[in-house]
Amino acid sequence: MGKMERSLVLPFELEREILELAARAFPGFAVTLSTLCKYVQEWMEALIYETVVVELPFETKRLFLRTFHERPASFFTSHVKRLYILNSMSYQEAQDLLSACTGVIDVACWASQDLFNGKENLIDILPTKRLQRLSIKLDALWGAGAVNANFSVQLFPNLSHLEIVNPPPFECLFSHHLDDLGGLCSLPSLTHLAFGDLWESEHLYLIPFFEDVLKRCPRLEVLILETRDTYFRNALFEIKNDPRTVVQKSFNGNVPQSEYWEAIRQGGLDMWSRAEKVVSMRRSLVEGNGMLA
Repeated sequence: MGKMERSLVLPFELEREILELAARAFPGFAVTLSTLCKYVQEWMEALIYETVVVELPFETKRLFLRTFHERPASFFTSHVKRLYILNSMSYQEAQDLLSACTGVIDVACWASQDLFNGKENLIDILPTKRLQRLSIKLDALWGAGAVNANFSVQLFPNLSHLEIVNPPPFECLFSHHLDDLGGLCSLPSLTHLAFGDLWESEHLYLIPFFEDVLKRCPRLEVLILETRDTYFRNALFEIKNDPRTVVQKSFNGNVPQSEYWEAIRQGGLDMWSRAEKVVSMRRSLVEGNGMLA
């Protein structure tokens, strides 16, 4: 009687856990694992599409949009938790993506509003009540000439990180949104706030607001101000005395943008994490000097 060959059969959930750990440990390995069989493909796709970054080159964008139009909206609703729509996307494309990805908790949408469709907005599409992180342009969020636009606790009860991208210049027709920013201090979960890109010729009007936020928001842990303008940096001399304020040239720091976004895909450090390290170091120095005194 010949020997019977026995193969090790792992419990289903244990097999999944092992493969997911391997996929997370080795960037890009999830794509290879997805070719093993149908059910492993489903597991790996849940990881691959958990974080989606739509950026240049155009071939990357084209391939993603092809997948987007081939799959049912329910696929993206279930899988996409973090969605980063960068400048390469049109406003309509951004609307389509956000309409499908209703399970997101972290969104960056840098698409600019179509000036010929100023009444359109993203606030009616975003799952605001579940959002934890948001990076967006005000005109794209609220729409042109929006009435009763407000960062209220009813809309954003769980928002902890907010970046206002390319704030409108003072003379811009969207500058009325400055009044609505006052509601930020009422958001119960808000701990991180950022503004950029800031220029002395356009954004000096925001400085009193920054000062007010630092005074009125004790829960605020980090305020990031992104500017490449030396004159604007000099105008921040009082604000920079607050250890929570981090002034930097760009969101990606000294890292090339392509490397920055690839790190985000793989769960690496983002601008918030880097700023937290700066603030923590400052507080440690202050505490150390206090003990020496």
